[in-house]
Amino acid sequence: QLFWEKRLQGLSASDVSEEILKSMELPKGLQGVGPGSTAETLLAAVASALHSGAAPITGQLSAAAEKNPAVWLNTAQPLCRAFAVTDDDIRKQEERVQQVRKKLEEALMADVVSR
Repeated sequence: QLFWEKRLQGLSASDVSEEILKSMELPKGLQGVGPGSTAETLLAAVASALHSGAAPITGQLSAAAEKNPAVWLNTAQPLCRAFAVTDDDIRKQEERVQQVRKKLEEALMADVVSR
């Protein structure tokens, strides 16, 4: 199916208490292409592309894909406009990872102390 991501629209992940988990926030430069494209649909497409292939994700390189994605779609790429990851993007992500690791370390230490 060409627009398979649409089947996942409206579904959300939940935790063990059945509380809906907040969806990831995508970078502003990552914009969907295609009919009824939403952030959740785009997230599913990008996650699937990362999981299922070893090729780099570049998005839809053809400008014609925005006009008629049913005809000009590169099926090896997710339904998003072409994008580039900059060194600044990588640096910001590394900082976020370090912050989360620090929070995790603090939580684990607090758990050890409480036991």
